[in-house]
Amino acid sequence: MPNVANLMERSLPGPVLDVLRSAALMASRESVKVQGLYLVGGMVRDLLRGESSVDIDLSVIGNGPGYANALSNELGGQVTKLSEFGTAAIDTDTLTIDVATARVETYEHPGALPEVTPSGITEDLARRDFTINAMAIDLSSDRWGELIDPHGGMSDLMMKRVKSLHTDSFADDPTRALRAVRYEARLSFKIQGPTVNDIQRDGAHFEAVSPARVLADLRYILGETTRAEALNRAEELGVLGSISPAFRISSRSLQAIKDTPDREPLFHVSLIGARLTKSEADTLIKRLDPPSDWREALVAGSTYQEIASVLERSDLRPSEIAELLSGFPILALEAQLQLAPATRQRAALRSWLEELRFREPLLSGDDLLETGVPQGPLIGRLLDELRRARLDRTVGTRDDELTLVKRRLPMMQSDGNGR
Repeated sequence: MPNVANLMERSLPGPVLDVLRSAALMASRESVKVQGLYLVGGMVRDLLRGESSVDIDLSVIGNGPGYANALSNELGGQVTKLSEFGTAAIDTDTLTIDVATARVETYEHPGALPEVTPSGITEDLARRDFTINAMAIDLSSDRWGELIDPHGGMSDLMMKRVKSLHTDSFADDPTRALRAVRYEARLSFKIQGPTVNDIQRDGAHFEAVSPARVLADLRYILGETTRAEALNRAEELGVLGSISPAFRISSRSLQAIKDTPDREPLFHVSLIGARLTKSEADTLIKRLDPPSDWREALVAGSTYQEIASVLERSDLRPSEIAELLSGFPILALEAQLQLAPATRQRAALRSWLEELRFREPLLSGDDLLETGVPQGPLIGRLLDELRRARLDRTVGTRDDELTLVKRRLPMMQSDGNGR
């Protein structure tokens, strides 16, 4: 096997290299009872591609959590995220180090969580998702830097291929399909034909995957700068439809996601929801069980479509625009603005987002009390009238607002609706 110690010395950031040396020294101590220590995962892949990474993943032959405790004490960190799969994380002031017991995974049924058994490094690499992620670097003192590549990951890196390790990979874990499109887009690689076939053949197994696991991988995709390409590929391969028949992204939304690479993920969730029907949004929300801000973003699109035609009217007053749009999440309206045609609807959206929503009365509730308005519902009603008047520019100064209050107050009191 090739040795990449010199590449590690040249390419890895100093703090990362120091942690790996400390980790190797700790593993060599008899009291720790570790039979082997390996660098695995994305850092190995990125190192071989000439890219920098600070995501440290260690695979331990032996007691992973026990080793994590010992290493954490050495580094002055804290152990977090202990799991039943023999994994742990070490948080230091500057880095997070993931530690896992090398293991074999078996699946009771497609999409199930795995049952794990401790193993050697070869078996541990064989359980992974793609060949480019199934390499390891030995960190033991006598084999420091030795690359372990039993599945041809280096060759696939050079050929820019995303290839699964075995034909049942996506039956075991259907969420690997989401990772496949994410890697393909991020690395500008190509998912290989047999792997594509396996993804499409086993898409139905998404039914057995929990909402939390699906949502986690969708979050990873939305965190990528190449999210539009990944989502488009997921749609092409039928992955989104396998997650839920209601999960579709319009071509305009995909283009808008591509055109706004620097926007926050929730804005792109809003773009996904922008063209969904209410039934589709409700079905997708039930499938993903997302947090409340995602729910609002996904459902806002169908509600907006109900009023979109009204925004095309030429006689709409600013206060009427405000009444129509004030209940929507701002990001949802910004998404609609991104998609809207260059018509009155677009102008109304821009007017609300850039100006009207900030136009508030000059008088406050305390000011109204000082003028003699009694405490109670009348305060809120008068403030609403003042807000509409300012939106429509029928008042401009504090004196104008006071005049309106003095004129309207007796009318409101006499009609009995102030109670």
